[in-house]
Amino acid sequence: MIRTFIAVNLAAPVIEEIAKVCSTLQEAKGDIRWTRLEGLHLTLKFLGDIERNQVEPILATLRETTHARLPLHILAQGLGAFPHLRRPRVLWAGLSGEGLQEMSEAIETALMPLDFPPEEREFTPHLTLGRVRSLRGWEHVLAGVKEYEHTRFGESIVDQVTLYQSELRPDGAVYSVLGSAALRPA
Repeated sequence: MIRTFIAVNLAAPVIEEIAKVCSTLQEAKGDIRWTRLEGLHLTLKFLGDIERNQVEPILATLRETTHARLPLHILAQGLGAFPHLRRPRVLWAGLSGEGLQEMSEAIETALMPLDFPPEEREFTPHLTLGRVRSLRGWEHVLAGVKEYEHTRFGESIVDQVTLYQSELRPDGAVYSVLGSAALRPA
């Protein structure tokens, strides 16, 4: 069994801008397990554990779903936390863009015949910057979050959707590409 998810990646300059802010927030010494910068992505669908022989049918379904869709234009802007800033569990950078919700819904629908149930939670586009382990030092981190709450990190054109394997390790998850599906060229 391999742990998998479907995601899109943002342009390097956008990730670099977010990395600068993360570096500043890390100086606050909050009790947060930070996401590796190379691991920052927008998850469209978490699949969980699958058998290796499911990879090709999933990729075929993704390719069928994405081939007629135009590339996505994604804006990365603002910081926040789930469920909220008073009791944070996940620190995030916000994402928005036309067609993002529709892409997520199309992938959810397309994968249902392969026995992947739709997500129960509402799709909220974001990059997970870190997971808050405790509120120790949170007030210092919160000051930084509020400073960058509305900061614009940049825009990305996304022209493919990727199926990843996620290997959980003590020092954080490591992701490897299992395959991709291109969106229709503009």
